[in-house]
Amino acid sequence: MTQTQADTTIQRPATVQDVADIIMDAAQAGCRLAITGNGTRPGLGNPVTAAGTLSLGGLDKIDFYDPDDLVIRAGAGITLDELEAILLAKGQYLPFEPPRYAALYGTDPRRCTLGGAVATALSGPRRILSGAVRDFVLGVEGVNGQGDVFKAGGRTMKNVTGYDLAKLVTGSHGTLAALTSVTIKVLPAPRAEISLVLPAAGLAEDTALFSAIRALPLGVGGLARRMNDGGTCEVVIRVEGTQPGVAGNRQVLEGLLQKRGGAHVLVQEESQAQWADIRELACLHPRADELVWRVNLPATAVTEFVARAREAGCINRFFIDWAGGVVFSTMRGVQPEVDVLRYRKMAESIGAKATMLRAPCAVLTRFGAFPPTSSGVAALAARTRAAFDPAGILNPGRMSLQPQEQGHA
Repeated sequence: MTQTQADTTIQRPATVQDVADIIMDAAQAGCRLAITGNGTRPGLGNPVTAAGTLSLGGLDKIDFYDPDDLVIRAGAGITLDELEAILLAKGQYLPFEPPRYAALYGTDPRRCTLGGAVATALSGPRRILSGAVRDFVLGVEGVNGQGDVFKAGGRTMKNVTGYDLAKLVTGSHGTLAALTSVTIKVLPAPRAEISLVLPAAGLAEDTALFSAIRALPLGVGGLARRMNDGGTCEVVIRVEGTQPGVAGNRQVLEGLLQKRGGAHVLVQEESQAQWADIRELACLHPRADELVWRVNLPATAVTEFVARAREAGCINRFFIDWAGGVVFSTMRGVQPEVDVLRYRKMAESIGAKATMLRAPCAVLTRFGAFPPTSSGVAALAARTRAAFDPAGILNPGRMSLQPQEQGHA
Protein backbone atom coordinates (compact mmCIF):
# COMPACT_ATOMS: atom_id res chain seq x y z
CA MET A 1 0.00 0.00 0.00
CA THR A 2 1.89 3.05 -1.27
CA GLN A 3 0.71 6.22 0.43
CA THR A 4 3.16 8.65 -1.21
CA GLN A 5 2.50 8.75 -4.93
CA ALA A 6 5.70 9.90 -6.61
CA ASP A 7 7.87 8.97 -9.53
CA THR A 8 11.16 7.11 -9.15
CA THR A 9 13.22 10.31 -8.78
CA ILE A 10 14.73 10.08 -5.29
CA GLN A 11 17.33 12.62 -4.25
CA ARG A 12 19.41 11.87 -1.16
CA PRO A 13 21.49 14.97 -0.28
CA ALA A 14 24.62 14.72 1.85
CA THR A 15 24.79 18.35 3.05
CA VAL A 16 22.44 21.14 4.12
CA GLN A 17 23.46 23.14 1.05
CA ASP A 18 22.45 20.23 -1.15
CA VAL A 19 19.01 20.28 0.46
CA ALA A 20 18.73 24.04 -0.09
CA ASP A 21 19.74 23.76 -3.75
CA ILE A 22 17.28 20.94 -4.45
CA ILE A 23 14.37 22.79 -2.86
CA MET A 24 15.26 26.10 -4.50
CA ASP A 25 15.34 24.45 -7.92
CA ALA A 26 12.04 22.69 -7.21
CA ALA A 27 10.39 25.95 -6.09
CA GLN A 28 11.51 27.76 -9.24
CA ALA A 29 10.20 24.92 -11.41
CA GLY A 30 6.98 24.49 -9.41
CA CYS A 31 7.97 20.89 -8.75
CA ARG A 32 6.34 19.20 -5.76
CA LEU A 33 8.53 17.16 -3.44
CA ALA A 34 7.73 14.32 -1.06
CA ILE A 35 9.87 14.97 2.04
CA THR A 36 10.97 11.85 3.89
CA GLY A 37 13.71 10.41 6.10
CA ASN A 38 14.34 6.80 5.17
CA GLY A 39 10.76 6.18 4.08
CA THR A 40 9.84 3.88 6.97
CA ARG A 41 6.31 5.28 7.56
CA PRO A 42 4.89 5.82 4.06
CA GLY A 43 1.29 5.44 5.22
CA LEU A 44 1.35 7.99 8.04
CA GLY A 45 -0.68 11.01 6.98
CA ASN A 46 -2.51 11.76 3.74
CA PRO A 47 -1.18 10.58 0.37
CA VAL A 48 1.20 12.99 -1.34
CA THR A 49 1.40 13.36 -5.10
CA ALA A 50 4.86 14.65 -6.03
CA ALA A 51 7.27 14.67 -8.96
CA GLY A 52 10.17 13.52 -6.79
CA THR A 53 11.25 12.48 -3.33
CA LEU A 54 13.74 14.30 -1.11
CA SER A 55 15.19 11.73 1.30
CA LEU A 56 17.04 13.22 4.26
CA GLY A 57 18.47 9.96 5.57
CA GLY A 58 21.96 10.91 4.43
CA LEU A 59 22.15 13.75 6.98
CA ASP A 60 23.18 11.39 9.76
CA LYS A 61 26.12 13.00 11.56
CA ILE A 62 26.36 14.04 15.22
CA ASP A 63 27.07 17.79 15.36
CA PHE A 64 27.80 17.78 19.09
CA TYR A 65 26.97 15.84 22.22
CA ASP A 66 27.47 17.26 25.70
CA PRO A 67 26.51 14.56 28.23
CA ASP A 68 27.11 16.93 31.16
CA ASP A 69 24.61 19.45 29.79
CA LEU A 70 22.24 16.68 28.64
CA VAL A 71 22.01 18.01 25.09
CA ILE A 72 22.76 16.57 21.67
CA ARG A 73 22.45 17.93 18.14
CA ALA A 74 22.32 15.47 15.29
CA GLY A 75 21.43 15.35 11.63
CA ALA A 76 17.80 14.59 10.89
CA GLY A 77 18.81 11.38 9.13
CA ILE A 78 20.50 9.69 12.08
CA THR A 79 18.58 6.56 13.01
CA LEU A 80 16.87 6.35 16.36
CA ASP A 81 18.67 3.06 17.05
CA GLU A 82 22.07 4.67 16.52
CA LEU A 83 21.17 7.75 18.54
CA GLU A 84 19.81 5.71 21.44
CA ALA A 85 22.94 3.53 21.47
CA ILE A 86 25.14 6.64 21.72
CA LEU A 87 23.07 7.97 24.61
CA LEU A 88 22.93 4.62 26.39
CA ALA A 89 26.72 4.46 26.46
CA LYS A 90 26.56 7.54 28.71
CA GLY A 91 23.62 6.30 30.77
CA GLN A 92 21.15 8.64 29.05
CA TYR A 93 18.06 8.27 26.86
CA LEU A 94 15.33 9.97 24.82
CA PRO A 95 12.64 10.57 27.47
CA PHE A 96 9.77 10.80 24.99
CA GLU A 97 10.26 7.16 23.93
CA PRO A 98 9.70 7.65 20.18
CA PRO A 99 7.68 4.86 18.55
CA ARG A 100 8.69 3.53 15.14
CA TYR A 101 5.35 2.07 13.91
CA ALA A 102 7.35 0.53 11.05
CA ALA A 103 5.60 -2.83 11.41
CA LEU A 104 2.30 -1.18 10.44
CA TYR A 105 3.77 -0.35 7.05
CA GLY A 106 6.01 -3.36 6.52
CA THR A 107 9.29 -1.44 6.76
CA ASP A 108 12.50 -1.77 8.77
CA PRO A 109 12.27 -0.10 12.23
CA ARG A 110 16.07 0.10 12.39
CA ARG A 111 15.94 2.77 9.67
CA CYS A 112 13.57 5.14 11.49
CA THR A 113 15.18 8.56 11.93
CA LEU A 114 15.34 11.36 14.48
CA GLY A 115 13.97 13.79 11.90
CA GLY A 116 10.98 11.54 11.35
CA ALA A 117 10.32 11.35 15.09
CA VAL A 118 10.33 15.16 15.36
CA ALA A 119 8.41 15.78 12.12
CA THR A 120 5.60 13.44 13.20
CA ALA A 121 5.77 14.38 16.92
CA LEU A 122 5.08 10.80 17.94
CA SER A 123 5.73 10.03 21.60
CA GLY A 124 5.50 6.79 23.55
CA PRO A 125 3.66 5.72 26.73
CA ARG A 126 6.22 7.44 28.99
CA ARG A 127 5.06 10.91 27.97
CA ILE A 128 2.74 11.20 30.98
CA LEU A 129 5.81 10.97 33.26
CA SER A 130 8.49 12.82 31.31
CA GLY A 131 6.74 14.73 28.53
CA ALA A 132 6.23 14.57 24.76
CA VAL A 133 8.71 15.16 21.96
CA ARG A 134 7.90 18.90 21.78
CA ASP A 135 9.06 19.27 25.37
CA PHE A 136 12.57 18.12 24.43
CA VAL A 137 13.18 19.85 21.09
CA LEU A 138 15.53 22.75 21.91
CA GLY A 139 16.33 23.79 18.37
CA VAL A 140 16.09 22.89 14.71
CA GLU A 141 17.81 23.67 11.46
CA GLY A 142 15.83 23.32 8.26
CA VAL A 143 15.17 24.53 4.74
CA ASN A 144 11.88 26.21 3.89
CA GLY A 145 9.94 25.92 0.64
CA GLN A 146 11.97 28.67 -1.03
CA GLY A 147 15.33 27.01 -0.39
CA ASP A 148 16.26 29.27 2.54
CA VAL A 149 18.22 27.70 5.41
CA PHE A 150 17.00 28.75 8.85
CA LYS A 151 17.82 27.95 12.45
CA ALA A 152 15.55 28.23 15.46
CA GLY A 153 16.10 27.69 19.17
CA GLY A 154 19.45 26.73 20.65
CA ARG A 155 21.18 24.57 23.24
CA THR A 156 19.01 25.67 26.15
CA MET A 157 15.41 26.73 26.69
CA LYS A 158 16.63 30.25 27.53
CA ASN A 159 17.69 30.73 23.91
CA VAL A 160 14.08 30.71 22.72
CA THR A 161 12.71 34.23 22.22
CA GLY A 162 9.79 35.44 20.14
CA TYR A 163 8.04 32.77 18.11
CA ASP A 164 9.17 29.26 19.01
CA LEU A 165 9.73 27.99 15.48
CA ALA A 166 11.32 24.78 16.73
CA LYS A 167 8.05 23.80 18.40
CA LEU A 168 6.06 24.93 15.37
CA VAL A 169 8.03 22.73 12.98
CA THR A 170 7.74 19.76 15.36
CA GLY A 171 4.77 17.72 14.21
CA SER A 172 4.41 19.53 10.86
CA HIS A 173 5.04 16.33 8.86
CA GLY A 174 7.46 18.03 6.48
CA THR A 175 4.88 20.54 5.25
CA LEU A 176 6.70 23.63 6.57
CA ALA A 177 10.33 22.71 6.07
CA ALA A 178 12.78 19.91 5.41
CA LEU A 179 14.50 19.34 8.75
CA THR A 180 18.27 18.99 8.48
CA SER A 181 19.31 18.80 12.14
CA VAL A 182 17.66 18.76 15.57
CA THR A 183 18.91 19.75 19.03
CA ILE A 184 17.41 17.52 21.70
CA LYS A 185 17.35 17.65 25.49
CA VAL A 186 18.10 14.19 26.92
CA LEU A 187 17.85 12.81 30.45
CA PRO A 188 19.65 10.24 32.60
CA ALA A 189 18.14 6.81 31.99
CA PRO A 190 16.30 5.24 34.94
CA ARG A 191 18.51 2.91 36.98
CA ALA A 192 15.63 0.51 37.60
CA GLU A 193 12.43 -0.48 35.83
CA ILE A 194 9.70 -2.94 36.70
CA SER A 195 6.24 -3.70 35.37
CA LEU A 196 3.36 -5.11 37.35
CA VAL A 197 1.06 -7.27 35.22
CA LEU A 198 -2.36 -8.48 36.32
CA PRO A 199 -5.51 -9.82 34.65
CA ALA A 200 -7.88 -7.15 33.42
CA ALA A 201 -11.27 -6.70 35.06
CA GLY A 202 -14.09 -4.70 33.52
CA LEU A 203 -13.08 -1.58 31.64
CA ALA A 204 -14.69 0.67 34.24
CA GLU A 205 -12.89 -1.12 37.07
CA ASP A 206 -9.54 -0.92 35.27
CA THR A 207 -9.83 2.77 34.49
CA ALA A 208 -10.80 3.43 38.13
CA LEU A 209 -7.64 1.57 39.15
CA PHE A 210 -5.55 3.65 36.76
CA SER A 211 -7.07 6.83 38.15
CA ALA A 212 -6.23 5.77 41.70
CA ILE A 213 -2.64 4.99 40.69
CA ARG A 214 -2.21 8.32 38.91
CA ALA A 215 -3.36 10.12 42.07
CA LEU A 216 -0.41 8.68 44.00
CA PRO A 217 3.08 10.30 43.97
CA LEU A 218 4.72 7.34 42.20
CA GLY A 219 7.18 7.18 39.31
CA VAL A 220 4.67 5.54 37.00
CA GLY A 221 5.95 5.69 33.41
CA GLY A 222 3.16 3.78 31.73
CA LEU A 223 -0.37 2.46 32.29
CA ALA A 224 -1.89 0.21 29.67
CA ARG A 225 -4.72 -2.25 29.22
CA ARG A 226 -3.85 -4.60 26.40
CA MET A 227 -4.25 -8.12 25.04
CA ASN A 228 -1.33 -10.52 25.42
CA ASP A 229 -0.21 -13.09 22.86
CA GLY A 230 -2.48 -15.68 24.44
CA GLY A 231 -5.56 -13.56 23.81
CA THR A 232 -6.03 -12.58 27.46
CA CYS A 233 -6.57 -8.95 28.41
CA GLU A 234 -4.12 -7.61 30.99
CA VAL A 235 -3.29 -4.45 32.87
CA VAL A 236 0.36 -3.36 32.76
CA ILE A 237 1.87 -0.76 35.12
CA ARG A 238 5.44 0.50 34.62
CA VAL A 239 7.49 2.02 37.43
CA GLU A 240 10.90 3.63 36.82
CA GLY A 241 13.54 5.49 38.80
CA THR A 242 16.28 4.73 41.27
CA GLN A 243 16.60 1.27 42.79
CA PRO A 244 15.33 2.39 46.25
CA GLY A 245 12.58 4.51 44.71
CA VAL A 246 11.29 1.70 42.51
CA ALA A 247 11.40 -0.74 45.43
CA GLY A 248 9.35 1.61 47.60
CA ASN A 249 6.82 2.37 44.87
CA ARG A 250 6.49 -1.33 44.10
CA GLN A 251 5.54 -1.97 47.71
CA VAL A 252 2.85 0.72 47.59
CA LEU A 253 1.42 -0.61 44.33
CA GLU A 254 1.40 -4.22 45.47
CA GLY A 255 -0.58 -3.16 48.51
CA LEU A 256 -3.06 -1.37 46.26
CA LEU A 257 -3.35 -4.41 43.98
CA GLN A 258 -3.97 -6.97 46.73
CA LYS A 259 -7.71 -6.58 46.23
CA ARG A 260 -7.19 -7.73 42.62
CA GLY A 261 -5.26 -10.83 43.63
CA GLY A 262 -1.79 -9.35 43.24
CA ALA A 263 0.40 -8.93 40.17
CA HIS A 264 3.20 -10.67 38.31
CA VAL A 265 6.37 -8.55 38.27
CA LEU A 266 8.63 -8.11 35.25
CA VAL A 267 12.10 -6.69 35.90
CA GLN A 268 14.36 -4.62 33.60
CA GLU A 269 14.73 -6.33 30.19
CA GLU A 270 11.43 -8.20 30.52
CA SER A 271 9.64 -4.99 31.39
CA GLN A 272 11.35 -3.10 28.57
CA ALA A 273 10.30 -5.77 26.07
CA GLN A 274 6.66 -5.53 27.19
CA TRP A 275 6.60 -1.77 26.75
CA ALA A 276 8.34 -1.98 23.37
CA ASP A 277 5.42 -4.14 22.22
CA ILE A 278 2.94 -1.63 23.61
CA ARG A 279 4.82 1.32 22.10
CA GLU A 280 4.90 -0.31 18.66
CA LEU A 281 1.24 -1.45 18.80
CA ALA A 282 2.23 -5.12 18.55
CA CYS A 283 -0.40 -5.95 21.16
CA LEU A 284 -3.06 -4.62 18.76
CA HIS A 285 -2.31 -7.49 16.33
CA PRO A 286 -3.51 -5.49 13.29
CA ARG A 287 -4.37 -7.53 10.22
CA ALA A 288 -3.50 -6.34 6.73
CA ASP A 289 -7.15 -5.64 5.84
CA GLU A 290 -7.88 -3.53 8.93
CA LEU A 291 -7.79 0.22 9.44
CA VAL A 292 -5.69 1.27 12.44
CA TRP A 293 -6.81 4.23 14.56
CA ARG A 294 -5.41 6.42 17.32
CA VAL A 295 -7.98 8.34 19.36
CA ASN A 296 -6.75 11.02 21.76
CA LEU A 297 -9.35 11.61 24.42
CA PRO A 298 -9.85 12.57 28.07
CA ALA A 299 -9.00 9.59 30.25
CA THR A 300 -12.33 9.93 32.03
CA ALA A 301 -14.17 9.36 28.73
CA VAL A 302 -12.41 6.11 27.78
CA THR A 303 -15.00 3.69 29.16
CA GLU A 304 -18.01 5.37 27.55
CA PHE A 305 -16.27 5.89 24.21
CA VAL A 306 -15.07 2.29 23.88
CA ALA A 307 -18.47 0.89 24.88
CA ARG A 308 -20.30 3.03 22.30
CA ALA A 309 -17.81 2.31 19.54
CA ARG A 310 -17.87 -1.44 20.14
CA GLU A 311 -21.67 -1.48 20.20
CA ALA A 312 -21.69 0.36 16.85
CA GLY A 313 -19.28 -2.17 15.36
CA CYS A 314 -16.53 0.43 14.80
CA ILE A 315 -13.92 -1.39 16.89
CA ASN A 316 -12.59 -4.83 16.16
CA ARG A 317 -9.73 -4.92 18.70
CA PHE A 318 -8.35 -2.18 20.92
CA PHE A 319 -5.94 -1.37 23.71
CA ILE A 320 -5.63 1.62 25.99
CA ASP A 321 -2.56 3.70 26.71
CA TRP A 322 -4.36 5.24 29.66
CA ALA A 323 -1.58 7.47 30.94
CA GLY A 324 -1.36 9.12 27.55
CA GLY A 325 -5.12 9.32 27.09
CA VAL A 326 -5.08 7.23 23.89
CA VAL A 327 -7.20 4.39 22.55
CA PHE A 328 -5.62 2.44 19.70
CA SER A 329 -8.03 0.28 17.71
CA THR A 330 -8.56 -1.69 14.54
CA MET A 331 -11.56 -1.46 12.25
CA ARG A 332 -12.67 -3.85 9.55
CA GLY A 333 -12.53 -2.05 6.22
CA VAL A 334 -15.96 -3.30 5.11
CA GLN A 335 -17.92 -0.04 5.04
CA PRO A 336 -15.36 2.75 5.47
CA GLU A 337 -17.75 5.37 4.10
CA VAL A 338 -20.07 4.66 7.03
CA ASP A 339 -17.72 3.55 9.79
CA VAL A 340 -15.02 6.22 9.41
CA LEU A 341 -17.52 9.06 9.72
CA ARG A 342 -19.40 7.33 12.53
CA TYR A 343 -16.22 6.71 14.51
CA ARG A 344 -15.05 10.29 14.09
CA LYS A 345 -18.42 11.69 15.12
CA MET A 346 -18.33 9.55 18.27
CA ALA A 347 -14.90 10.95 19.06
CA GLU A 348 -15.93 14.55 18.34
CA SER A 349 -18.96 14.25 20.62
CA ILE A 350 -16.66 13.82 23.66
CA GLY A 351 -13.98 16.27 22.52
CA ALA A 352 -11.66 13.55 21.20
CA LYS A 353 -9.58 13.40 18.01
CA ALA A 354 -9.57 10.25 15.85
CA THR A 355 -6.58 9.81 13.52
CA MET A 356 -6.15 7.01 10.99
CA LEU A 357 -2.64 5.60 11.37
CA ARG A 358 -3.12 3.14 8.53
CA ALA A 359 -5.76 2.86 5.84
CA PRO A 360 -5.97 2.29 2.07
CA CYS A 361 -5.09 5.27 -0.13
CA ALA A 362 -8.69 5.65 -1.31
CA VAL A 363 -9.97 5.97 2.27
CA LEU A 364 -7.25 8.44 3.28
CA THR A 365 -7.80 10.52 0.14
CA ARG A 366 -11.51 10.80 0.77
CA PHE A 367 -11.64 11.27 4.54
CA GLY A 368 -8.14 12.39 5.52
CA ALA A 369 -5.83 10.74 8.01
CA PHE A 370 -6.32 13.54 10.51
CA PRO A 371 -9.64 14.71 11.98
CA PRO A 372 -11.14 17.83 10.40
CA THR A 373 -10.34 21.14 12.04
CA SER A 374 -12.43 24.27 12.44
CA SER A 375 -12.40 26.83 9.66
CA GLY A 376 -10.41 29.24 11.83
CA VAL A 377 -7.70 26.71 12.64
CA ALA A 378 -7.57 25.59 9.01
CA ALA A 379 -7.14 29.17 7.82
CA LEU A 380 -4.35 29.80 10.35
CA ALA A 381 -2.59 26.59 9.31
CA ALA A 382 -2.86 27.56 5.63
CA ARG A 383 -1.34 31.00 6.30
CA THR A 384 1.49 29.41 8.27
CA ARG A 385 2.26 26.97 5.46
CA ALA A 386 2.17 29.79 2.93
CA ALA A 387 4.72 31.75 4.97
CA PHE A 388 7.14 28.82 4.99
CA ASP A 389 6.30 27.34 1.59
CA PRO A 390 4.60 29.87 -0.70
CA ALA A 391 4.59 27.56 -3.73
CA GLY A 392 3.19 24.64 -1.75
CA ILE A 393 5.84 22.16 -2.88
CA LEU A 394 6.71 20.45 0.43
CA ASN A 395 4.62 17.34 1.14
CA PRO A 396 1.50 18.96 -0.34
CA GLY A 397 -1.68 17.63 1.23
CA ARG A 398 0.11 15.48 3.82
CA MET A 399 -1.74 17.05 6.76
CA SER A 400 -4.89 18.51 5.22
CA LEU A 401 -7.17 17.74 2.30
CA GLN A 402 -8.93 20.29 0.14
CA PRO A 403 -12.52 20.86 1.33
CA GLN A 404 -13.97 19.12 -1.73
CA GLU A 405 -11.85 16.04 -1.00
CA GLN A 406 -13.13 15.47 2.52
CA GLY A 407 -15.92 12.99 3.24
CA HIS A 408 -19.33 14.23 4.20
CA ALA A 409 -21.92 12.75 6.47
